[in-house]
Amino acid sequence: MKLLGPPTVALVAALAGCAALLLGGCPSPTEDTLIESLGPEVNGVPEGEHHRYGQPCLACHGGYYDAPVFSVGGTVFATPNDEIPVLGAKVVLTDANGSEKTLTTNCSGNFYAELEEWDPLFPLRATVECPLPDGTIRRAVMGTRINRDGSCASCHANEPPGQNGPGRVYCVDEQPEIPFVLTPGCTGGPKPGDAATTSVGASGSTSASTGGEP
Repeated sequence: MKLLGPPTVALVAALAGCAALLLGGCPSPTEDTLIESLGPEVNGVPEGEHHRYGQPCLACHGGYYDAPVFSVGGTVFATPNDEIPVLGAKVVLTDANGSEKTLTTNCSGNFYAELEEWDPLFPLRATVECPLPDGTIRRAVMGTRINRDGSCASCHANEPPGQNGPGRVYCVDEQPEIPFVLTPGCTGGPKPGDAATTSVGASGSTSASTGGEP
């Protein structure tokens, strides 16, 4: 039997670093790179329920970063081509045990569940119910399952559908006759005059169409 020699200086240093980070875990270059890729906060939008709409919530809220831990989180937009968040969409999630959770989007289109509030067993089924500006409701059932990642934007990136993925979680293919408009006074989401939203913005209504794994 070969006896192991004394630990190297590098190994001791690594173990000491992990011990010092016991509560938060060892540093992860992959996680750090993902968080850095999100960029800085938008000016005028404080950290909170309205910030970073359309970004993968669990990059920071997955337990690695010093932030509340979410089980799921995402953003619902009006259309696949307009960066217009929707208020009042209901996202109904059902886990593998049949536990159901209904989340409602705020005026930035954001929805989330904290892990201590709902700790689902993956995979999840997802349905989005969007109240349209004319008062009707559009309901869309996601065709695939959410297998492991509770960040909708990990698959539903904040961009139109294309070769890279299904694009945003959205309500309707095109702006309806009574269009979605930006919610006045909402601290999150695009601002009037932004390049992507010069014609319209998000109001308190939606209907949703999902194309892949949120």
